[in-house]
Amino acid sequence: MTPAQQLRKGIETCELRHPMFVGHLAELEARIDDALTGFEPKIIRVPGPSRVGKSSLITSLSRSHPANRIDGRRHVPVLVVEVPVSATAKLLPRSVLGALGVLVPPSMTAGVMFDLMATQLRLAGTRVVIFDEISHLVDEGSRVPPRAASDWLKALSDKLGITLILFGIPRLERLFSANEQLRNRACPALNFSPYDATEADEMRAYMSCVAEYARRFSAAGYPIDVSNRVLTQQCYLLTGGLIGVLAHFMRELARAVKSEAPRAITYADCQKATKSISHAGSPNRLAFEDSGISDADVEPAALRQAYVHVLQTNAASVPIRKKSGGKQ
Repeated sequence: MTPAQQLRKGIETCELRHPMFVGHLAELEARIDDALTGFEPKIIRVPGPSRVGKSSLITSLSRSHPANRIDGRRHVPVLVVEVPVSATAKLLPRSVLGALGVLVPPSMTAGVMFDLMATQLRLAGTRVVIFDEISHLVDEGSRVPPRAASDWLKALSDKLGITLILFGIPRLERLFSANEQLRNRACPALNFSPYDATEADEMRAYMSCVAEYARRFSAAGYPIDVSNRVLTQQCYLLTGGLIGVLAHFMRELARAVKSEAPRAITYADCQKATKSISHAGSPNRLAFEDSGISDADVEPAALRQAYVHVLQTNAASVPIRKKSGGKQ
């Protein structure tokens, strides 16, 4: 494998355990441990914009709690279910059964399918079900009213005593606003948000992610010849604080030297890499669009605008910034 290929492989397989990821992972692992130990089941929701890193959380949780066999029977303590687009009351149990590897006849009614799902979950010893993209239930034009969808989730948790972890874009909150019983049974939302450039701690966390990628480039023989400050600010304009978009950008940056011997990565390389990914920040100020000669700071308003644009395009509310002294 050439140095360029080693760089690409290292960047593609890099899992950044940044502060927000680590904090959310620890909270979810604790909830799963409670469920597996036999404590009261909970309903936890993790709303967040696309490309914030929800899939990485699910992958980590699934990897920590793999299926196994006990006395020859498949044991699935933690089950991950992908909710299909335009899901219906009949597709939901079918999706759960599919995740368990159980084939279902097309003619089976929704009620019979729910009972079969309950039986199979008990046989598999499932104590936690993670629903990925649960917000599909409340997509625009969905055939399932939010109340009916939330009733289904409540019934699943109540009848089987199973902990539910629900991932999706912020629209998933409609499931809880439509059903006070589901809302009262659930924990407060564990929001997975992009890093806010106006919050010093969050910007430091984001900067540490950029620095870790830069360190990996340098260790592979391809140092990024852009100051850390400039690189961080330009990456923030591009990503609006989304670590998933940052990871995509870094993969494309590594791809830019796919057939070259070790050399410095230039500002022009960064500009080229941005052409291959969707700009998540504000369209009013694009990243790496200048010549790269100036070392001037990006104005705070532009960084804030990138963050706000990410939230607004994902139907998420924009938090009110703290004033000096910590007052609102």
